[in-house]
Amino acid sequence: MKKILFLFHPLEEAFQYLEKEGNAQYPPHHMWIFDKLKENGYQVDFVRSDDQTWLNKFGKKLRLNFLQQQIDTLKIAKDYDLVFLPHMEFSFFLSICKLLNLFNKPMVGLAHRPYFEERRNPIKKIYYNLVRYVYFKGLDSVLFYSKPILDKSNLGNIKGNCKYIDNYGIDLDFIDSYAKKQEIAPQNNFIYSNGGSQRDYDTLITAFHELDFDLKITTVGGDLSKHISCELSPNVYIDNSLSFGLGSPGLIRKEYYNALAIAVPLKKVDDSEFGTWGITVVLEGMAMGKPVLSTYNNAYPFDIEKEKVGFYVDYGDVQGWRDAVNYLIDNPAEVLEMGERARYLSKTKYNYAKFAQNVITELNGILQMSPKNQEVKTSGLVSL
Repeated sequence: MKKILFLFHPLEEAFQYLEKEGNAQYPPHHMWIFDKLKENGYQVDFVRSDDQTWLNKFGKKLRLNFLQQQIDTLKIAKDYDLVFLPHMEFSFFLSICKLLNLFNKPMVGLAHRPYFEERRNPIKKIYYNLVRYVYFKGLDSVLFYSKPILDKSNLGNIKGNCKYIDNYGIDLDFIDSYAKKQEIAPQNNFIYSNGGSQRDYDTLITAFHELDFDLKITTVGGDLSKHISCELSPNVYIDNSLSFGLGSPGLIRKEYYNALAIAVPLKKVDDSEFGTWGITVVLEGMAMGKPVLSTYNNAYPFDIEKEKVGFYVDYGDVQGWRDAVNYLIDNPAEVLEMGERARYLSKTKYNYAKFAQNVITELNGILQMSPKNQEVKTSGLVSL
């Protein structure tokens, strides 16, 4: 039996939540294939973490996130065949050790951004290239779930062992477990939006000033009204009551279910077309069978207009949002068709089960290329 070590700090919190609350509200895709590996017969463990340790606090100042967890990985990795990092930025210290031949276990990480920055300042350019070198040469494989992000990353002079992993998506059972229990058809009487990263809620809210339709926005762990500068019209409802927690994705399924469509308004920032902002919301809405209205994001795994599951709206385009919403209101039959296409796309291609299998296939390839009994080298700095 192959043994895989996860370096992903939220897992400890996830299992504590599942033990106390059960799995009704927790989305399995937030486990980043930990559960799927177990289902496929692997022994899978994770490195426990504590944000308050002095090493983690010290590491944070050095931009070495979860330094304690990485050091603990060095101590126990000899008993495992591979280290998997759902967020590759937690691997920097381990990657340095790998380059110095202090650590030789295979490492595979998922990339959520291009890891390539164009800098005119020569000193900053050297710094970012050095950081990139450590990441991409320390990891045996870097997996991108967005082809455009991979293409952007490959513009850098330092290329790693990179690969595009298709089918990133949502666990359909998690969505269906709510939808199938509903005895009343969806209301379809509001546009729904959630998420906080790089959201342009000012533009979206302003668009609804002259719309005879409701907008619902859910925030998690904060008061959105403190971060918007526009006036709120009576048809805009902001729910600040949802506390931050692992069960929050399950609690908003009712909003996905009853919405006419899902809105993802994004701000225009540096590399805004190559950030993964909004991808999860888009996929959750589609899994529920809803059309998507979004600011264009090149990092999406597919083109929502080409797939005929929604429309794009330009950055800061108030009238564009109004036109898109009015079109959906005036064309209920097309809304239904868009939703059916969205659901079909989720069911046949972009879902957690297919994505997990593709990642597992890549892990198997790395395991097959690695010696069976690798031993970790030691030094005066690290004792294993």
